[in-house]
Amino acid sequence: MRPSSSQLLHAAIGLLGVAQSSAFICPTISRKPTYTINLRSQHGHERFSLKQQLEEESQIEKSVPIRIDDADEDVYPSITQPLQSTTEQQNIDSEFYPILALCFCVTLLSALDRVAMSIAILPISSEFGYTETMKGQISSAVSYGYGAAILPIGLAVSVVSSRLLMMVGVFLWSLATLGTPIMAELSSSASILLPLLSIRAIMGSAEAVVLPTMQRVLANWVPPEKKATTLAIILSGFQLGTVSAYLVSPWLMDQVSGLDGGAADIEGWRGMFYIYGVAGLAWLVPWYFLAKDAPSKNNIGLTEDCTETFVNTMVEDDASLVFQECLVENDDEDIAKDNTGGDNSFKRFQDIQILVQSAPWADFLKSPGVWGMMLAHAAKNFELYNLLAWTPTFFSEQYGLNTKESALFSIGPSICGMIGGLTAGNLADFMLVKLSSGDSNVITTETRTNVRKLFQSVALFGPAICLFLLSSLPEEVTTAQILLGGAVGLQAMDAAGFGAATQEKAGERWAGLLYSLTSLPGVMIGSISVSVTGQILDMMSSEEGSGWTTVFQLNSMVCVAGAFCFLFLYDSKKEFD
Repeated sequence: MRPSSSQLLHAAIGLLGVAQSSAFICPTISRKPTYTINLRSQHGHERFSLKQQLEEESQIEKSVPIRIDDADEDVYPSITQPLQSTTEQQNIDSEFYPILALCFCVTLLSALDRVAMSIAILPISSEFGYTETMKGQISSAVSYGYGAAILPIGLAVSVVSSRLLMMVGVFLWSLATLGTPIMAELSSSASILLPLLSIRAIMGSAEAVVLPTMQRVLANWVPPEKKATTLAIILSGFQLGTVSAYLVSPWLMDQVSGLDGGAADIEGWRGMFYIYGVAGLAWLVPWYFLAKDAPSKNNIGLTEDCTETFVNTMVEDDASLVFQECLVENDDEDIAKDNTGGDNSFKRFQDIQILVQSAPWADFLKSPGVWGMMLAHAAKNFELYNLLAWTPTFFSEQYGLNTKESALFSIGPSICGMIGGLTAGNLADFMLVKLSSGDSNVITTETRTNVRKLFQSVALFGPAICLFLLSSLPEEVTTAQILLGGAVGLQAMDAAGFGAATQEKAGERWAGLLYSLTSLPGVMIGSISVSVTGQILDMMSSEEGSGWTTVFQLNSMVCVAGAFCFLFLYDSKKEFD
């Protein structure tokens, strides 16, 4: 049934606060004063912690002293950055502010370009007669490309100019966006679907440059005590881009309908891709003239004990590995070499080779805890990727909504994901404080294990219940929106489950690599699940609604299986130093 105008108004209420950043800073628990930034969006889950080890405690708000019984590192954050002790805060070079604005814009463009296909697939499939299986293959192609490029890009950013690598990536994905309508025309029959799949995979691969290059630039430009806030500002672009895609794309298609090479009675999806592609190319102009890998003078000091850093964004379950994130040069001559890709690149590549070769790969694979994290991550991605790729199509097919209405109803789950992720990290930290034992406030391994299992159970059992209820296909579209919002919001609780578990299992040296090992299979599983959904819908198309019932029940069962794997296999005991 079609929604009433009041229902549409109800669905739009959540839009008012979307443009605000969902990052905030709060005290958390560590052996030394620690500040945590939590950042969320629909497509993924991030938690950033910035250790601030200051010689004068008066510079920050004091936190409760907590002793960790079996770990030397703070166990909460997904990202840990060892910082130089200092009593004097440093300022960001004024040259960096244009670069900051451009980094924010590129994260917005990245999310905008990727999410747009989940909306455009409705008029595209209607025009070319794509089957559900073909729609699933098209929707998953970007994720396949992204997953395949994560590690190569993570290595390349350590030996290639970050400024140049970002330019190449944005140029390629903008060309891929511009070429999407052309390849869609070539792929108008099942026998030649490959052109469209290829161009979307190229786009996904090119977008994998964003986080590693941005991390490298920030490491060289931003003082450690300001890095967390700067990251929060930049990565909020992912959130704004996601919601903007749902909000702006249908309007754009209406405006360019009949003017973009398509028929007048067809929504202007071609023009939408053209506009987004041109926007990416236009971004390259100020980046070329304003961006630099590092300031002319090393005014942020040398950070000691630099380690690998792993960043998980939230566009789907994106992940990027950055080795040796800190600024390693200590004088102006070395910084100049870094800007030009000089002799330091080869040394960095050798360091990375040694790191990869010395990694405890066999021990990773023998650890039950690692398998618990990996399987829970894969179950989460199986569910999340489906919801992100198919939600507009579900609203359209099941409730007869047009493209604009389907996109509008898809915004609600995005907002729920932001709220869930912000809630999880702070609630978990609060629980660990309350559950610490004895006068010395010891957080035991058992306590941390139980907290991780609790939040991961909510993050998988919760969506399982919501999706099982959704499989009955409620008559009211608002009921379906609430259940989808519950599924996305509750799965975001994994920020305090496996999302925070990596640095409990591994020290700083291996934490990023371990997260890559446990997340990259999940990216592939999530991509496969999108294709599987299309095949299920095709196979059961003769029975009205039964295809969606089967899809939601399957996702529910996968979530339950992943939750039990984590409960039985995971513990917080540190294994890899």
